[in-house]
Amino acid sequence: MIVTKLIKLLRLFIKPQKNYVLYHSFPDFSDNSFSLFCYMLNNQPKFKNVWLVNDTDKAKFYKLTSRYSTSKKYKVVKKKSIKGFYYFCKSKYIFHTHGIFNNVTLSKNQVNVNLWHGMPLKNIGHLDGNKSVPTSNYSIASSPLFQKIMAQAFSLSQEKVLVSGQPRNDLLFDDKYNLLDLVDKDINNFSHTILWMPTYRKSKVGDIRIDGELKKFNDFLDETYLKDLNDYLNSINAVCVVKLHPMDYMDVNHFKNFSNLFFINNDNFEQKGISLYSVLKRTDLLLTDFSSIYIDYLLLDKPMAFLVSDFKQYSNSRGFVFDKPVEFMPGKMIDETIALIPFLEDVLINKIDEFSSERKKVNNVFHEIKSDFSEKIFQQIFHKNV
Repeated sequence: MIVTKLIKLLRLFIKPQKNYVLYHSFPDFSDNSFSLFCYMLNNQPKFKNVWLVNDTDKAKFYKLTSRYSTSKKYKVVKKKSIKGFYYFCKSKYIFHTHGIFNNVTLSKNQVNVNLWHGMPLKNIGHLDGNKSVPTSNYSIASSPLFQKIMAQAFSLSQEKVLVSGQPRNDLLFDDKYNLLDLVDKDINNFSHTILWMPTYRKSKVGDIRIDGELKKFNDFLDETYLKDLNDYLNSINAVCVVKLHPMDYMDVNHFKNFSNLFFINNDNFEQKGISLYSVLKRTDLLLTDFSSIYIDYLLLDKPMAFLVSDFKQYSNSRGFVFDKPVEFMPGKMIDETIALIPFLEDVLINKIDEFSSERKKVNNVFHEIKSDFSEKIFQQIFHKNV
């Protein structure tokens, strides 16, 4: 309430300037906001860029940005501070992934863009019955199919959802970094690299909730099973990195150390100054469940599998944006731990890719735009609202 009143007061004296662009994301300096920010630094030098962050440790932000741009034309400001409120009011363009000062009404003098954090398979926003949905002037989508869904999720007219693709996918085609940089291993020492990205079933931050059935989901993360999986990976000279969701109640410290199986979280990316999407190209296979990352991974046209031991329970709790979600999941559906290793053997050793044609079909439905995503947002937002 105090923040809302203060921003309303500041708006009486501070008018937005058309060359100021403000960014916010969860976690700080990540996802679609970060990729668009890098595009602006590298291609649109006339703009002044400001990040509002929750974490005051600015050194890691500078380290991350230096990997993707040589420009220093940006400020990093604490979100809940007088400076944060000042730049929020001063910026003509505001980009975010989870909302920013959601209780403050939109200003007719500003352009507020919800970049969100992935095209959805699971219900989001109003489709999820969420009462605290970010308000914005625009959102984005990767295809006309998702344009309709995002409009419903965030109570926008369809023409306010731009079919631009997602900025973070600009980094998909970068092969400067690789997944094993995160665990200090040489990718050249392994024959196969697997990324495993489970979504959370029980969250500890943000929207506190439990989705699906935790016990069934944890079958794949049972210590005894992980040991067997690690032994198999070692036998084929493969490595698997499990990246935990930032909202997950589980932490890397919950898991033992293995020789060919590693657990990481956002801290690993921050320490190395590397963005998640710039390590995906040099992976061979994606394991996930209901995470939106698989939708982006389709652009790389690589095999994937869905570990969905609690599919029915998840459908009954969180639910999906599609009536028949399996029709849009072009990969092996694995509901028991016993099926994972045979799948890995088929794909990695026997080179069997039975979902190749299905991936291409879904990719064409999910992605009307397949390149230059940040550029397309710039063209549509900045040229429309000069």
